[in-house]
Amino acid sequence: MLDALLMEKAGIPAVSIGVEKLVKTTGRGMARAQGIPDYPIAVISHSMGPLADLKGEHDVRVLALAAAPQVEAILTGEPWTSPVPT
Repeated sequence: MLDALLMEKAGIPAVSIGVEKLVKTTGRGMARAQGIPDYPIAVISHSMGPLADLKGEHDVRVLALAAAPQVEAILTGEPWTSPVPT
């Protein structure tokens, strides 16, 4: 998250992807602390457990496919609605 925020502040487009629970708390707080309170964050639905708990490549692909439209919209500046309010 911090890396993406610092890259954006340096003028380099970046996207942060996070799980909903962390985006609501840590992600939003970090964005505010870095002076970018409305920074868009792509959200994936995943338990708070490690990604290693995913059951193979299929599960990883499902998460990636869910995040892809959000990432594309953020990078292209297209309008989108975050599942997690800012």
